[in-house]
Amino acid sequence: MNTGDDRKPRARWRRWTDDLVNPRAHPRLEAALAQHRTDVPVLWLLGKTGAGKSSVIQRLTGDSRAEIGNGFEPCTRTSHFYNHPRQAPVMRFLDTRGLGESGYDPQEDLAACQHTSHALLVLTRVDDTSQAVLCQALARLARQPGALPALHLHSALHMISDPAHRQRAIDFNATQVRTALGRDIPQIRIDFLPQDDPDDDTGLTALSAGIIALVPELEVALATRDAHDSEHAAFLLNRREVLGYASAAAAVDVFPGVGLVGVPGIQGKLLHTLAARYEHTWDRQAARDFLAVLGTSFLYRYGMSFIGRQAAKLIPGYGQTAGAAAAAGISFASTYALGRAACLYLYRKSVGVDTDRATLQEAFKQAFDELHTRDHQ
Repeated sequence: MNTGDDRKPRARWRRWTDDLVNPRAHPRLEAALAQHRTDVPVLWLLGKTGAGKSSVIQRLTGDSRAEIGNGFEPCTRTSHFYNHPRQAPVMRFLDTRGLGESGYDPQEDLAACQHTSHALLVLTRVDDTSQAVLCQALARLARQPGALPALHLHSALHMISDPAHRQRAIDFNATQVRTALGRDIPQIRIDFLPQDDPDDDTGLTALSAGIIALVPELEVALATRDAHDSEHAAFLLNRREVLGYASAAAAVDVFPGVGLVGVPGIQGKLLHTLAARYEHTWDRQAARDFLAVLGTSFLYRYGMSFIGRQAAKLIPGYGQTAGAAAAAGISFASTYALGRAACLYLYRKSVGVDTDRATLQEAFKQAFDELHTRDHQ
């Protein structure tokens, strides 16, 4: 015979599973997610027209030229953001109008873009040593507080066949850029021909490594080109999205009484977002199928531990300190683990392969262990 105490956990368990399908709105939840969506690393590409900015975006993202042309969003009147991936970006490129174009004054763009970027990619073609307009823009940036980390990309190497002549051009452009900025910055040589296989590009690996050195959080996003496992490569593209929701779950779970509503809601929103990324509809039937494979007993143990953590936060003294910190940490790891398991399930569903329970639970456990002991605050 069930007692009132028995029915209460079961009701909370049903509420949690319902929120995975239809997440409820909550002010703290929405604020945490909004912060996650806007906090995306931005790479600013600066160079004259034809310096190779679009080719750099194409090679780093793997997007086609048509997709690049259709994917830009306005930043200022003459500069644009390109989100990658477009719907839930893990990185953004900022492309200003080509320096040196007739009637273009870059002052507005320089003022706006410096404060919205995480790193600067300066592009110069080896066959173009007339970089006065670029150097003027760089000198303006150098006079502003808060210098951006930067890379100097020497592009179009094939345009000068003689190695000695090419080296002199590279040295000359490097000196111009260094003098304009008033500091040394790393240099990388790239050559991306439209008709070539990207695997034969010159400098692509060095470019990715150089960007990661400037903006370490882009490591996972740029590693997707090197991932040999298709499912793992797809997850790497979505990993930052999953981490963002996990961080949002931890943020709302610090507050007593909020986590019980906010965390399931965030997890539900995460599953909706991931389903869209894998081109599936997330509805009650889809959620039921996913939960059935993951295992109701497995999830029930997690759900009950989640409810217990919420109760612990209400204990005077302990609940406002260690209890809240522990709850936030576990919500961070478990939300990430739920997202990892969902990515595996959704990917296999998209290619027509069934996922067995043991494999899905192992993916959840490995992802949970990966982050459970990490300091994410």
